[in-house]
Amino acid sequence: MAKKKKEELLVIDTQDNNILLDDKFDKNAIINELKEYVDERVNDVFLDELERANKKLIREKNKKIFWKNVIIILLLLIIGFLLYLLYSNDYFDRFFNKNSEIEEKEQKDDKNTEEKKEEDKEDKKDNEEEKKEEKKEPTQEELKKEYEHLLDNYYVTDNSIYLSDFYSGKLTKEMMMYMTLNSFDFSSFSKEEDYNIIKESTFKIMFEKLFNEEYISGSFNYDENKVRYVKQMESYMTEAILVREESNIKREIKDIKVDGDEVIITTVEGIVKDNQLRNIISNELISDYIDGSLLKNEDKLNTVVYSFKYGKLIGLTK
Repeated sequence: MAKKKKEELLVIDTQDNNILLDDKFDKNAIINELKEYVDERVNDVFLDELERANKKLIREKNKKIFWKNVIIILLLLIIGFLLYLLYSNDYFDRFFNKNSEIEEKEQKDDKNTEEKKEEDKEDKKDNEEEKKEEKKEPTQEELKKEYEHLLDNYYVTDNSIYLSDFYSGKLTKEMMMYMTLNSFDFSSFSKEEDYNIIKESTFKIMFEKLFNEEYISGSFNYDENKVRYVKQMESYMTEAILVREESNIKREIKDIKVDGDEVIITTVEGIVKDNQLRNIISNELISDYIDGSLLKNEDKLNTVVYSFKYGKLIGLTK
């Protein structure tokens, strides 16, 4: 009888036990058993970590809740303290449970306020009346000092071709161009060998400064000298070198009136030459000239009314 061969055994060492297995056992079953064991261990570790994380989260949450409660308590204490201060100073008595003394005091204060308003109104009224009384009409000397400079650039000479129109109260376009030119310093014009050149832009600015009229370019006469507008050059050109005409006309202010934005100046004017006073238009000899002669002889001389608005001449009347 053949001797039975001793069966070989496999030994599997685990953490808990040493397991002896016959090599004929199903290896797949063993592998599955090991997988189940490993999965169980991993699951235990995961649960432990999860529990620790939850505990940490709860601690952090409790800490936030604690500090939040501390802040709320501090705010409540501050609010309570402020309310106590208001209460101790009788602040709430203004709104709740007013006693008769407080009501009486407030009524008295209201009465005093109303009386003060009435007094202020009376004082204001009195002050306005006083100012009206103090405000006096300016004298002619004061008006003359303030407005006589307006006449400086508005004149014609006694030899001017515009003399008759000017003293008839006709403010023509050519005459305005003539007076505009008169207001310049002639030495400022460009000078060629036998003529002057005046930039239109410069001329236009002066025209609009003197007259409340729309500027329109065009030729005109400066007495016997023709001043031509040259469009291509945007300039005025004279036929000869300009020489300023000297005027023998003198004027004295008779009256000045101010009506809103309009200033009306009435003058008496005459020719003064060789110390003799003459009528401008008729050239009639009136008298020897001394200061004040014009006003004394106004009925025999020439009267002109200049109307200005915003410092610009808007009209002439005889």
